[in-house]
Amino acid sequence: MSNPVSSLAPAIAGYIAAANARDSSAVTRFFAEDANVFDEGQHRVGTQAIAQWMEDTAQRFQPRVEVLNVQQRTGKVLVHNLISGTFPGSPLELRYTFRLDEQGKISRLDISI
Repeated sequence: MSNPVSSLAPAIAGYIAAANARDSSAVTRFFAEDANVFDEGQHRVGTQAIAQWMEDTAQRFQPRVEVLNVQQRTGKVLVHNLISGTFPGSPLELRYTFRLDEQGKISRLDISI
């Protein structure tokens, strides 16, 4: 069976690896300067706010992302994940919807159930 991570754009694969390593300092390598992240009803803009969100999430929940499935759509990449950690209902299946800019960096990430 092929590894779904191998079909991901480098910035998306890098972000998932950094999230699993709890390396919030890696954000600027994978996200555009003015990137947007939508998670748990919160909207974060810019790499500094996204790094803080990653840091807070890592401390509160120790999440681990396992990619289950990847779908390429026009203008976006849908990644179906199994997230485990120290949160109620763990593990939980979540969908990450990524949009990339012309440089291949993540310009938007929407996390939903």
